[in-house]
Amino acid sequence: MPEPSTKLPTGLGVIFWVSASWIVLLVLLALFADVLPIRDPEALGIITREVEPFERPGWNAWFGSDGQGKDLFANVVHGARPALVLGLTVTLLAASIGTVLGVLAGYFRGRVDTIVMAGTDVALAFPAIVLLLAVRASLGNSMWVFIFIFTVLGIAPYTRIVRGATLGLAEREFVKAARAMGASGFRIITREILPNVVLSVLSFAFIGFALVIAAEGSLAFIGLSLDRTTWGQLIDDGRPELVDHAYLTLIPASVMFITILAFNFVGDGVGGAAAIREVSTVRRHRVGPLPDAHNVSGASSGDQRLVLDVRELTTDLVTGRGVVHAVDNVSFQVRAGEALALVGESGCGKTMMIRSILGTFPVAGVDRSGRIDVDGTDMLRADDNTRLRTLGIDIGTIPQNPLTALNPVRRIDAQIMEPMTLHGGLTAAEARARALDLLEQVGIPDPTSRLRSYPHQLSGGMRQRVMIALALANNPRLVLADEPTTALDVTVQDQIMRLLTDLRAGSDMAMVLVTHDLAVVEGFTDRIAVMYAGQIVETGPTARVLADPQHQYTRALIRSIPDLRLDPHSRLATIPGAPPSLLDPPPGCRFAARCPVADSRCRSELPSVTEVGDDHSYTCWHPAETTVEVARGR
Repeated sequence: MPEPSTKLPTGLGVIFWVSASWIVLLVLLALFADVLPIRDPEALGIITREVEPFERPGWNAWFGSDGQGKDLFANVVHGARPALVLGLTVTLLAASIGTVLGVLAGYFRGRVDTIVMAGTDVALAFPAIVLLLAVRASLGNSMWVFIFIFTVLGIAPYTRIVRGATLGLAEREFVKAARAMGASGFRIITREILPNVVLSVLSFAFIGFALVIAAEGSLAFIGLSLDRTTWGQLIDDGRPELVDHAYLTLIPASVMFITILAFNFVGDGVGGAAAIREVSTVRRHRVGPLPDAHNVSGASSGDQRLVLDVRELTTDLVTGRGVVHAVDNVSFQVRAGEALALVGESGCGKTMMIRSILGTFPVAGVDRSGRIDVDGTDMLRADDNTRLRTLGIDIGTIPQNPLTALNPVRRIDAQIMEPMTLHGGLTAAEARARALDLLEQVGIPDPTSRLRSYPHQLSGGMRQRVMIALALANNPRLVLADEPTTALDVTVQDQIMRLLTDLRAGSDMAMVLVTHDLAVVEGFTDRIAVMYAGQIVETGPTARVLADPQHQYTRALIRSIPDLRLDPHSRLATIPGAPPSLLDPPPGCRFAARCPVADSRCRSELPSVTEVGDDHSYTCWHPAETTVEVARGR
């Protein structure tokens, strides 16, 4: 496997830090301009004899001088102060007022939203130049006049951004939970919503800061400047000499351009850092070489019924905290018509195993090695066209939460028909007929009208049935079901699992089922693979593993199943401790810290795979039959 990079691919980058350094330099120059060893910006060179009129840039005058011998560098440095003061003040006021109005409009909606958005629309529609001329004619051209004008004009964009974010957040589960607990509107806004919009506001604030600087410079260029030296005024002053002494205009214009660009780059960087767990769209995934035993072309097995063959798969995620060893040397197979269950605690690697097959990850930096064959296609090394065709035709995916998986603004028919027209080659009429047939197969009543529905118009059980229909659209050889019944009630869970079983039996389709529910595993799967801390610790026929578990972790999981035959108020069995960090997993058995029979060998030496016949294997130094003897020996 390639040596994983420890650098965060989604980091802020060189451009961000160069831009931030430029802004910091400007701030320092503006703050300490009066004490720095630079010339007085108003000193006339024709009097002081320090600078010649129209002296070109050089060691004596870094940026040159104007016709009166004024040092252009000193004027640019002092011109940064009003630009930064104006930008900072306007940004703080506009962002604060706009955030408050946006949160109120997005959270309370109704009349509050109508009033706030009507005012925002008026502010955006009102000609800014008319407001500027009217206020300036009445109140002059002081700093406070410009702050007032730019603040009034800057509130509306912040209001719209925050309102849009708040509308989505107000419907999130954690906000609904806060309401259910009786939290006041003020507390929900300040504790639940504002912390989630502040980074978006901060990102736009840097861009808004740049817009203020650009607007002031543009106004100064047409004679509507502040009553003090600014970059825009310097650009305007140098305009008459543009032909003979172009530096008088180009240097302050370049400083303004670089500053605006720097604020935009910093704003983009902050916005990128605010994106939480964003799935990588720009792939920077590295794939290691095949193990020697599998360095051959084609499928890794001659079994014609073999649909999924995973061999020595390792997946490392490069994060800001280090390399997460999410999947570690995992191997298993699934044949046509067979259902394999991946079970284990949360965080043990089940979902990451599914993501490794699909090639979708929550970070941009991923290192994978081993082999993943889906119906003869190596998903790690196939070209993009082959991989996408396999994903569209041979693999169907059923996610845990169908409400977030379905596009809320597209009707059900469009979403089911799309993979059939894109990958299956069906016409629109054929795809619609097939979609109707699929909805009938998955048991949705009145499928004709449901095809014209939107996801929010369906119940949770119906949405999950739609996802099953979508997964089966192109008659896949393999279905990956990631906890498809977790969010459903027990009755609907049973209906969905029976539906999947019937569909699998009728089409000879293979299925990988990710679940926490061992009762579901027992009733609806053929084989089971128990995962812990990124590794498969036991695998075999479902009935045999559940009846005669060998690994101590498997035994602990089975003991944790609630038993309705116990006396009331009996203490439920639990597994003490927590899984180890996959940033730095222990060298031996990863369950050793929680295992009641672990010894020094378990903590230092990785267990080898032990076969016990009938396709049943485990990795444990002290399996079930030796537990008593080990305990006695202690």
